[in-house]
Amino acid sequence: MNFLRKLYRLYVSKDPTTIFYATRAKKLEQYNMPKGKFSAELLMLTVAFNNHNVINHQIRLLKKNIKDSYFHFALDNSSDQNTRNEIKKICIENNTGYISLPENPYLKGSGSDSHAIVLNRAIKHIVLKYRPKYFGFIDHDIYPVKPDSICGVLRQQPIYGLSQERDEYWYLWPGFCFFSKEVYLKNTLDFMPGIVANVVYDTGGAMYKELYSKYDRERITFPKRTYGSLREGNIVQSDKFEMIDKWLHSFNGSYWMPVKDKEGILTEVLDGYFNA
Repeated sequence: MNFLRKLYRLYVSKDPTTIFYATRAKKLEQYNMPKGKFSAELLMLTVAFNNHNVINHQIRLLKKNIKDSYFHFALDNSSDQNTRNEIKKICIENNTGYISLPENPYLKGSGSDSHAIVLNRAIKHIVLKYRPKYFGFIDHDIYPVKPDSICGVLRQQPIYGLSQERDEYWYLWPGFCFFSKEVYLKNTLDFMPGIVANVVYDTGGAMYKELYSKYDRERITFPKRTYGSLREGNIVQSDKFEMIDKWLHSFNGSYWMPVKDKEGILTEVLDGYFNA
């Protein structure tokens, strides 16, 4: 898209997607932004959405268990203003980077598109601004419950995360994916859902041709994945959790699937890890 067409979409047609991408971070409510030269080795970014409790758990467990030099951003995509206020407060108190995102053009439509456009915006406005040695995206309901070093893995290979497979194709789940500088500078990382070999892929999957096909999957180390029960019941999004190596993923943190409240039992479980 040429420059004049971009101007037309932004100022004349007021295209919401263009506005979302083009709104500069300095025009948004933001706190604890890194000053001067970015010194952390690892930049981690979380898309927060309508649950301040999971963000609070994540921040405290990152501080306890991540052994790398890191900086953490919460990108607030919440549709509820009261929740945004709570997340902002938590981030300010914990010296965590916070950006209140503009209105998401996909918020009332596809959840995958809503998530993906935030990831793409983060790369444009944050990752390419600070240019960390390594960066990654983590879901808001995933927590390191044992000591871990992401950089230790990325020193041995250029990408790391939870592998998702569809037939002979694979990609990294956007809720736990990490990339080295050589990867994000040499490749266009576009997380929007798309089609590969006539198959529709969810957030991040359409990058197979652009990115993942360049790597021999057999030579990449991936985290082990196991499952456990949060409480009685057989509904994954309500009653289960998964362990992604040393990280616990509690599922459905935004309650996109309506289920019985699980904040109390989740707090008990995570407190046990935090106090261990």
